[in-house]
Amino acid sequence: MHTHLNRDARVALGALRRAGFNQSQIASELGVHRSTISRELQRNRMPSGKYHACNAHNQASERRRHAKVRYRKIDTVFGAQLAAALHPLVSPEVIAHQYSIHHQTIYSWVYRDQPDLLPQLPQRGRKRRRYGSKRAQKQGWTRHVRSIHDRPDSTLAWEGDTIKGKTRHRILTHVERTSLYTRADLMPDGTADSVHAVLNAKPLQGTITYDRGSEFALWAMIERATGVTTFFADAHSPWQRPKNENTNGRLRRVFPKRMDFSTITQSQLDQTVQRMNHTPRKSLGWRTPAEVYASLCCNSG
Repeated sequence: MHTHLNRDARVALGALRRAGFNQSQIASELGVHRSTISRELQRNRMPSGKYHACNAHNQASERRRHAKVRYRKIDTVFGAQLAAALHPLVSPEVIAHQYSIHHQTIYSWVYRDQPDLLPQLPQRGRKRRRYGSKRAQKQGWTRHVRSIHDRPDSTLAWEGDTIKGKTRHRILTHVERTSLYTRADLMPDGTADSVHAVLNAKPLQGTITYDRGSEFALWAMIERATGVTTFFADAHSPWQRPKNENTNGRLRRVFPKRMDFSTITQSQLDQTVQRMNHTPRKSLGWRTPAEVYASLCCNSG
């Protein structure tokens, strides 16, 4: 059975390929068979022979959209009957039962070929978000990550994330969980390569807990380069990294949403972070994050 890569896996594949990994090594990192990587590179590379994740994902999506058209169950005449039967108060499961088909066939037909009929679905075509979905946790490169539930107590324990701006530029943030000591770094984009470059140049010690965004797909390379141990929160569970979420909210007071981060410098960002690290916090007994962090570093040494 063939394995289909999702967008995050393709981003990781592109990053690993640029890092010099061969197909067998990439397959091992992503937890798929080597033939899956070979097939992906053959089918979805650009005419120039290069592989770009976004282009590859668009090619694959378009190919799947047109796949097996002649075998689809809903033709023009049957489609007209279904269109007439659809109503926000009538579940597609009811209609599917009447016509002896699976209700998912109706949903797929609407999403794929009849987007104008989305308002006739019970939820108007809005898909319910799945929090903590096991499927979401085990796709692509996330299959072999360490879970937050296996994270041990550590003297220095960081939580990390990225903050999006108006353009591709992002801010990579790390906050130490006990001291609330913060580090923030500007990045030209939100790729895994950029995260790896920052941590390779400015390594952290202890453990880091990330969410499952594709920008952290090179976690194994980060570990080998820096010696830090990485863990990952459950999918769609931001409350498992509360210190980082709170810190990002504080940074947003100075660098609001939709701000173009290319208009600020690392020096300006450092000034803001320095003020945060040297401001007394009630939760720290009115000590500053810098003071508490310094004591942690002494104890860990």
